[in-house]
Amino acid sequence: MGLYQELKRRNVFRVGIAYVLIAWVLLQGADFVLDLIDAPNWVIQALALLAVIGWLAGLIFAWVFEVTPQGIKRESEIDRSQSITPHTGRKLDRVIFMFLALAVVLLLAERFYGSREGADRALVAPSSAAISDAANQAEQDSMAEPTTIAVLPFINMSSDPEQDYFSDGITEEILNRLAGIRSLQVAARTSAFSFKGQNLDVRDIAQQLGVGNILEGSVRKSGDQVRITAQLIRASDGFHLWSEAYDRKLENIFAIQDDIASQIADALEISLGVPVQPAGQSSQRVNPEVYDLYLRARALHRARGQGLLEAIRLFEQALAIDPQFAPAWAGLAHSYIVVINYISEEQRAQLGDVGAKSLAAAEKALELDPNLPTALHAMANNLFFRLEWKQAQDYYQRALLLDPDSADIMEDYTSLLNYSWQPDEALRVADRMIQLDPHVPVFLLARGDVYYVKGEFDMAEKDYQKGSEISPEIAYLRLSILRAMLHDGKYEEARRYAGQMDLSNVKSDDLLQLIDWMSDPGQEPGAAVKRALQVLPAFAILADRFDLWLETVETEGAKWSEWAITAAIDLLAPAVPAERLQRYRADPLSKAFLIKLRLPEYWREVGWPEPCRPLGADDFICE
Repeated sequence: MGLYQELKRRNVFRVGIAYVLIAWVLLQGADFVLDLIDAPNWVIQALALLAVIGWLAGLIFAWVFEVTPQGIKRESEIDRSQSITPHTGRKLDRVIFMFLALAVVLLLAERFYGSREGADRALVAPSSAAISDAANQAEQDSMAEPTTIAVLPFINMSSDPEQDYFSDGITEEILNRLAGIRSLQVAARTSAFSFKGQNLDVRDIAQQLGVGNILEGSVRKSGDQVRITAQLIRASDGFHLWSEAYDRKLENIFAIQDDIASQIADALEISLGVPVQPAGQSSQRVNPEVYDLYLRARALHRARGQGLLEAIRLFEQALAIDPQFAPAWAGLAHSYIVVINYISEEQRAQLGDVGAKSLAAAEKALELDPNLPTALHAMANNLFFRLEWKQAQDYYQRALLLDPDSADIMEDYTSLLNYSWQPDEALRVADRMIQLDPHVPVFLLARGDVYYVKGEFDMAEKDYQKGSEISPEIAYLRLSILRAMLHDGKYEEARRYAGQMDLSNVKSDDLLQLIDWMSDPGQEPGAAVKRALQVLPAFAILADRFDLWLETVETEGAKWSEWAITAAIDLLAPAVPAERLQRYRADPLSKAFLIKLRLPEYWREVGWPEPCRPLGADDFICE
């Protein structure tokens, strides 16, 4: 009898198959229980190793021994005519069929319910506008590429619910590392985070985001220890391509993030046959307390408002512990440069020269890490507000070269291009920004302003409306909608809309008086109208009161250069008849205003906008 026939007669194959099925079912149950008690990952690995050793022992046992009615005997001691191996084989067949059925049930449960795992995930339902936009995009890209992925917000499994900032920060860092893999297309943070808070099937989320894969997970932090679990799911069928749990010290957090990104790249390559080049590994270590302070500060910075003062304090506290942590210097620079828009005059006085502080922080960040995109971005913003247009543009471009999918950098770069009268190029950047992250109100505001400058007022109003539906509290979105109404001469509609507005930077009554004045701008404006124009100088242009626009620009622009920069587009946008706009541009005071903004210097380097041309080496004219 040949070896194969002898193995079959002794039920070695049946024992092997039965053992595998039983061991797999038991390991699934053990994995579930160990996860509930938060056991370290090595426990299940040890059980799996024991199962493999047991399988080999089982095969040897089946070959050497036989179970008889008289007990276990060596196979060599049994007369072949008395062997009951056929009877034993039929019993093993029943065991195999039973555990095979159980395995199928478990696999189906994993298939239909494993991708949900809602108890461990807090996904959020986005707004109706966000869902509609994402669904439209998904319809256009119904066949998502296998190298597209969205990173859903990792769940905070710590006992303190206020630790959300930490799990969100970990999620974002992993997202950034995946975005650094050039062959991957990663859904933008804001779009992915718009699903935080409600249980949804990952396949539905993937369809709305137009991606082929979903990464989800959880974070549990205790002291200087952190446990991160992550799983990669193929959206087309909910199949788990890869999962892993990490128990590490926080000082190795960057290595964990790199490890996750690399293993995801490997999983995509092995499971889907997609060639993906992993990102480089990081050896950087960080003080756990510094990293925690940094994540808390960054969350407050992103939320804006009065929380920026606390963000500045936390960034500075982190840097007092570790002054070599470049990301905290970059974060501090970004917070200082925007805080002035969200605090009172008294608070501004207490902070001192925030512009100088922001520049110093950006310089320090670049000194520590010359290739840190957030530091290059911070420096670009500082140069922009100092009217160093060409240098600012160079820094924006360097930052985008290192982080080409950063919608945050694109937003500010869009503004530079728009305010320097390059709306076509600004629209190209803005379109890419919205493609990457279509649900961010300030991004929609930035693109809406580009459309406004180009005279595409219907498109501008669509972006303003869409942004306002997502975040009604953003004042400038609502004021931009009001401007569109007044541009169309819809005074009654504008009055009704303004009456419902509750804004911190302009009183509702002042707005109503401004609208009344705009319907008859020949009369001299009162104090209320002038207060409103301090926030809305473009309304003076619409009312054909160029003198009031110039007065406001001179007064308010002297306080903060950013304010004067944003007013520059009022001389470019064709919001009034062409002959009036030409008259405004030709006014010597407009020319002086453009010179003060140092725009002619910049135009000589990069090219002149359509309304302007040089006159010799030192002069110019805009018509």
